[in-house]
Amino acid sequence: MKNIEISRLQQHLEQLVGERNPRTSPQSLRAAGDLIAGNFESTGLAVRREEVPFDGASFQNIYGTQAGTEPERGAFIIGAHYDTVEDSPGADDNASAVAALLEIARCLQGIPLRVPLIFTGFTLEEYGFVGSRLMAERLRKDDANILGMISLEMLGYRTRQPASQTYPPYIDPRNYPDTGDFIAVVGNEPSSRLTQALADTLKQKTPALGVEHLLLPGRGDAFHEMRLSDHCPFWENDFKAVMVTDTAFFRNPHYHQPSDTVATLDLEFMRDIAAGLVSYLIDPAV
Repeated sequence: MKNIEISRLQQHLEQLVGERNPRTSPQSLRAAGDLIAGNFESTGLAVRREEVPFDGASFQNIYGTQAGTEPERGAFIIGAHYDTVEDSPGADDNASAVAALLEIARCLQGIPLRVPLIFTGFTLEEYGFVGSRLMAERLRKDDANILGMISLEMLGYRTRQPASQTYPPYIDPRNYPDTGDFIAVVGNEPSSRLTQALADTLKQKTPALGVEHLLLPGRGDAFHEMRLSDHCPFWENDFKAVMVTDTAFFRNPHYHQPSDTVATLDLEFMRDIAAGLVSYLIDPAV
């Protein structure tokens, strides 16, 4: 099995970072989609683009599928959004996750998988999960057999500064670290087995990586801050899904700012997260 390479993560970041917004930099957003598609193709994935209408224009979700030996079990989706807010280069949000997605796809190349994997670059997450909502609603309408879904949302910011980690008011901070040096796996009640299995794999395969997980009651409808990524439309359409995240604005002071640059990221942290995800995706338990 290939290893996740920091040099490749760095290269992807350098190619991606820069405002990628449908209103102020649509060409950069489209170029990022082309970059993802090109990487998927070079990895040997079967690539498909889906048009995503928005504000009188059209953007694209990018899909790359790797076959599995047991397709009857259902497909598994792992995705990351590649758009940004205005006036932010979007290194952590969300080039960090896209870079990890591309490296995960490369490392799984040639590995016999039990279930098909759909690697996805989502567009327009910053405008209400437009791309992922289109996918989730289409899959629900088609009664698609989806085993589970992972949304990668900001994977690059780690700090060992005490009291650097905050939480929303409905989470008791006494149950979690006050230092922002862990990766979080967030699921809802129907996704409890997926959440626990992924968290356990990350802990086992990358022991140096701090891992915390959170299970929300029901579909998680009442917990706004925990719904702010592309897993949300999958929850709403009754698919099992989790978010893997560095916790965004609960830790990262550069969130949605011009200062969200590559220099703020911890590439060893990203490498370890991606390595754990590779191990999980060979035969995902849900």
